[in-house]
Amino acid sequence: MTQVSASSHKRPRRKLWWLVGLVLFALFAVLQMPAAWLLEKYAPETPYVQHVSGNVWQGAAIWQIPLSAAPLIGAAEWSWQPWHLLLGKFGAEVDILSEQTRLNGQVKIGANSWEIKDMSGKIAPETLTRVVDWQLPNTPIQVNNISLKRQSGSDTADNGSTNESSKNLSGFSQAAGQLTWVGGELGYPSGGKVFYITIPALRAELSAEQKNNKNLLHINLVNNQDKRLGDLYLDGDNMLDVSLTQRLLESMPEYKGQAPQDTPVVSVRQPLLNGLGAR
Repeated sequence: MTQVSASSHKRPRRKLWWLVGLVLFALFAVLQMPAAWLLEKYAPETPYVQHVSGNVWQGAAIWQIPLSAAPLIGAAEWSWQPWHLLLGKFGAEVDILSEQTRLNGQVKIGANSWEIKDMSGKIAPETLTRVVDWQLPNTPIQVNNISLKRQSGSDTADNGSTNESSKNLSGFSQAAGQLTWVGGELGYPSGGKVFYITIPALRAELSAEQKNNKNLLHINLVNNQDKRLGDLYLDGDNMLDVSLTQRLLESMPEYKGQAPQDTPVVSVRQPLLNGLGAR
């Protein structure tokens, strides 16, 4: 009787270990799946990715953004962080390279949102000139611990609770970090003429803000003395609202306006990237 009882206890344990082994084998097989095969299966006609190598766990891709002039081309390398699956998200450590631009941070993708966390590095002037057709200062923009979360519908916070104030609003629900730029002379083409302005050293502080029943990314522009230079607002449709103050416009030789320095004197609304359109 003792031998029968002992063998009956061993069988469930063996089945459990077999089950654990099968789960681990399936997970290992998924992680070793070629990233190029997954891209072909789930995004076969994407214009942004040109070449993919590696697998789900670790790999690299050549990407391009088709702007109105020449496309912006670069590379991305990722290393999967599996613990984000506990929150129902795919998360990875990402390195983004384009010419002299270097960025590193975490990217998380959920069912209704994407998130960038602790992104740092620099955006080279060569990259900026591909995005806007301006004569820009030959100085990079430093990226300091940028974190963004953008959602496309109702979403739940990482701790499981729902933020009622932004439950059904698409757009940017979280934002933090800074961009710094030493500035220099900028040439802005308008009406067949180039207008020049000397951009002072500035800091762009990121935050999320609700305005007109929308979740917006707010970029507050200030100089080294924390004096206001302007505000940028980006909504979930990639529409950018730009407001510039008298203090900043005084750096333009052709500008003759008179107003208190904190007064917004220029307001423009336009798509963030005309070549891409709103997505």
